[in-house]
Amino acid sequence: MRHAIVPATFDELLAKVRDLPEGYRGQILDGNVHVSPPPSAARAHTLAEITAMLVAGSPLGDPVPEGWAFQSVAEIACGEEAFLVADVAGFRVGQREISGACTPIRIAPVWVCEVLEDRTRHFTLTAKRRAYAELGVAHLWIADPEAQVLDVFVNQRGKWLLHGSLGDEEGASAPPFEGLRFDAGELWIPGTVRLHAVSLPPPSSKRRGIHDGR
Repeated sequence: MRHAIVPATFDELLAKVRDLPEGYRGQILDGNVHVSPPPSAARAHTLAEITAMLVAGSPLGDPVPEGWAFQSVAEIACGEEAFLVADVAGFRVGQREISGACTPIRIAPVWVCEVLEDRTRHFTLTAKRRAYAELGVAHLWIADPEAQVLDVFVNQRGKWLLHGSLGDEEGASAPPFEGLRFDAGELWIPGTVRLHAVSLPPPSSKRRGIHDGR
């Protein structure tokens, strides 16, 4: 006789998250725990560059965005029994209100930046991105240190619209921080682009559509 599998309760899932080793982060969505490992050097570099210009101003001399409060590794509530961990989140409230908020934060951010890593890439680009749209996040940046590309999305009626992509542009800016210019190439560690081998078929004069004229 088979016994029905009883799904773990939110409290049980939360206990697993809180019991993760140091440096690991857990988030709960759709009844599952999604774990991120400690950041790689490339990912840590990208996170540090983006965070620094938001809290200290652009290296090109532009001031920090006014009227915003930013928090790194922000636990964002998604309903009563789920939460996401945003790499960097921006709120249109005072910094004191965010600093004093309970965890997970029950104020929806206006802007979120996610920096991809291999283990949770699929989750970030699918369920997590969809959850941000449903939560009402207006702007989403997804930085890929491997490809060295920053994709900028705008929420249009619950769907993400790609506003643009940045790689190594100088003096670039992106919504919602159009007044904050930065050199996109500084977001990446030089020489860290991963090259993927492509298998090509062996040369042959008998391949379809190719004739040797004999």
